[in-house]
Amino acid sequence: MGLFGPFVYKSKKKNKNFWLHVKIRGKTRLYYFSNNPKDALGSLPRGFEVMEDSKSGLPFLKKKTGGFFGKAKVKKDKETQEIKEVSKK
Repeated sequence: MGLFGPFVYKSKKKNKNFWLHVKIRGKTRLYYFSNNPKDALGSLPRGFEVMEDSKSGLPFLKKKTGGFFGKAKVKKDKETQEIKEVSKK
């Protein structure tokens, strides 16, 4: 449990509370939201963000993309491509 209790997300469309849970199957972790607060996780896992389905209003987790490291990698790839093009000429 987190410092102030389990992680809860309030749906904007349904106006209901959903608590984050996890099931561990071998090396895989399955994250899901439930109406039941019992045994809920204390916080979001690192690298994830909560999204809400526009049709159903149900929350789900999505891996965060971009950020400093993602942009730096793209920039590095462009630089190496430019170097390859120059060396071909």
